[in-house]
Amino acid sequence: MDAEAAPLRVSARAQPALPPLGAYVRAILDLGRRSLRPALPALAFLYFYRLGMGIYVTLSDSSYTEGGADAVGALLPQIAKIGSFLPLLVLIYTPFLPLQDDLLRGRATSFLASIRRVLEMSWEFMLSGIVQGIILVLPFALLAIAGGIILRIVAAGADTMTQRMMVLWLVLLGGVVWFLVAGAFLMFATPAVVLDREGPVQSVRTSVSLVGRHLGGIFGRLLVFGFLTTMVYFVALTPSAIIGAVERTSGSPSQALEIAGLVWSSAVDSLLFPYWVAALMVLYRALVPPAGEGHAAVRRSAEEEIGGPVSPARIPFE
Repeated sequence: MDAEAAPLRVSARAQPALPPLGAYVRAILDLGRRSLRPALPALAFLYFYRLGMGIYVTLSDSSYTEGGADAVGALLPQIAKIGSFLPLLVLIYTPFLPLQDDLLRGRATSFLASIRRVLEMSWEFMLSGIVQGIILVLPFALLAIAGGIILRIVAAGADTMTQRMMVLWLVLLGGVVWFLVAGAFLMFATPAVVLDREGPVQSVRTSVSLVGRHLGGIFGRLLVFGFLTTMVYFVALTPSAIIGAVERTSGSPSQALEIAGLVWSSAVDSLLFPYWVAALMVLYRALVPPAGEGHAAVRRSAEEEIGGPVSPARIPFE
């Protein structure tokens, strides 16, 4: 009786549900693995980008103790690294979304086609980035202004150093908390723009709604996957850690050894990147099935996995 009633209960449910934890991890591993071949040129670019920036920072790393100009010079490598993130976001991360979406839906695809899809949405993507940036930065800016006003008031006192430090730490803590919370609620905004062609404001509403309605389920799954990936990451970085230990025991810094470690760690970072994107994509497509398809794509994937027809009760995402 239960087995017969299960399909009715599932079909009656209006809202898509998150996949069970085991199905979620298996879906990530499968999607990440299938992404490697079509995304190989992009992963090669990502590898050499990480390696090149790491070498640049390593060769530029030195102590600056001769005044303000040198202190500014010390920041230049970090500024260059941050400034180069935008083209990396447009050319690597964002095209992974349509690439993996096509793979989830069983479509033949290529990374160049995914880049073209992102460029077609470049205006909406840019506006969405501006909206998300305002949401992330504006509250922190207001908090910093309020902190500055409080500091001016506190400065009228006799002993102000402790109070100033307290205000500064509160502003920084508030900013970090806001960035984490707002960033979490905005995680689905870019997929909504790029994959489902939602507007900049509507995509933010969609993301906030999805995360708000499935907060525990989303972050529970992401935490488990993050823990497993961290374990794998540390094991994979063993050769790089050995090189670092050799450098420390030698008693003198060696840029050659640092670069050797970067060669390996950059490869590990690049190979794991598709799986991190897949962790987001699997969640998004579980909660927002492609328009007009509902759970049909998920059903086809499940049938392929078990080699035969599957009832709605056995579909992991339903």
